[in-house]
Amino acid sequence: MVGLVFSLLSLLVINHIMVWEIRFWYMMIMSFLCLKYLNVDVWGLLFTDHLYCDSMSGILIVLTLWISGLMFLASFYSVKLLNNKSVLFSLVVLMLSLTVILYFLVIHTMYFYIFFEISLIPTLMLIIGWGYQPERLQAGMYMMLYTITASLPLLISLIMLGNLYFSFNMLLVYYLNCSEVLYEVNILWFLGVMGAFLVKLPMFSVHLWLPKAHVEAPIAGSMILAGVLLKLGGYGVLRMMSVFFFNDVVLSQIFIVLCLWGGVVTAVICVGQSDIKSLIAYSSVGHMGVMLAGSLSKFMWGWEGAVLMMISHGFCSSGLFCLANLMYEKLKSRSLFLCGGMINMNSIMCLWWFLFCIANMGAPPNVNLVSEVMLFCSMYLYSKWLIIIILLMVFLGGLYNLVMFVNTQHGGLMGFINSSFVNVCSEYLLLLLHFYPMLFFILNVGYLNKIILF
Repeated sequence: MVGLVFSLLSLLVINHIMVWEIRFWYMMIMSFLCLKYLNVDVWGLLFTDHLYCDSMSGILIVLTLWISGLMFLASFYSVKLLNNKSVLFSLVVLMLSLTVILYFLVIHTMYFYIFFEISLIPTLMLIIGWGYQPERLQAGMYMMLYTITASLPLLISLIMLGNLYFSFNMLLVYYLNCSEVLYEVNILWFLGVMGAFLVKLPMFSVHLWLPKAHVEAPIAGSMILAGVLLKLGGYGVLRMMSVFFFNDVVLSQIFIVLCLWGGVVTAVICVGQSDIKSLIAYSSVGHMGVMLAGSLSKFMWGWEGAVLMMISHGFCSSGLFCLANLMYEKLKSRSLFLCGGMINMNSIMCLWWFLFCIANMGAPPNVNLVSEVMLFCSMYLYSKWLIIIILLMVFLGGLYNLVMFVNTQHGGLMGFINSSFVNVCSEYLLLLLHFYPMLFFILNVGYLNKIILF
């Protein structure tokens, strides 16, 4: 893993005529080589005094490398072929990937905070530098203000907790709390630590920056936002709860109800959306709300389902944004009212839309089904009254995915659409590389039993 970090640093300074292709193949090959880190036991692999890896970190590192490689493939036309600062773009993607990987690896709480905040800078550069909408500066400002506002309480709380335990090493604090609960954490510390991660997740009521950022971002920005950066918040919640023993806080009940109700509200919003990217962004808020509710339930199925939901949502949501971008590149519009009748023009793309829509609603044979079943079971075990909200979410989740599929694929073609365009092989490869991890990961989903988070 240290070799991975240093090789990423060396790629940052490389200057070659094939630099785009070299960086793309590096990301894809390293994602395969890092698969061995999925079998690491809890806190089981020590690289240096500050870099540790366990199975939860390992699977998120593989997801980061995989999505980062696919960002190069998805942006080949809009950045590489059009010569839209392609070398700088690949440099920003590498910087973002390196920052996120170090965030997943560090064990010192101050480094943990620093890499969590630094990841905002390359993301802002992607949105402002390569976004193609006129309001991208406002979207970047939304994202920065929401995240920075919640990050100051996180910094203060981590410093106070470090002084309380006389250590900033999460591994040492983890073992101290496993042997004996030394201190009880009050509500203010819980809110201070969790606030920044809930904004980044994002939890309902602090999610307004996400649809704005997705709509204004380029395809690579949307892919990294949906596939990786939302997982920074989920990973932070799981890691902080497992290390600092936030298991007996009354606020978790309020957050569970807020997250599930927020999932219902965002599903209703999705049904009324006309912009495809905005619809997919709001569906991400609902999925991450279920993930947060499962992790706060304190059941093992909830924690394992939360990790699995982060992985499955990363592939599915990123693939849906790729489909929306392919449609935008051909039709120059993302409106559901103008993009009808696609099945009459390209039936293969209609098949891909169908596969990703059923994956987004949690239908078999995708791994999304397993994650949602585990999370819904943990919610039912937590309180039988939550079954009403769960049934509403399942129904509305199927409804807005069906609305998106029917509006884009069925109906009559608009008169301005050129019926002769076809897709190239790289676009089918991009969609296949998003879909087959969701399809085949279900065969090995039992490895999550090794993830003992507390």
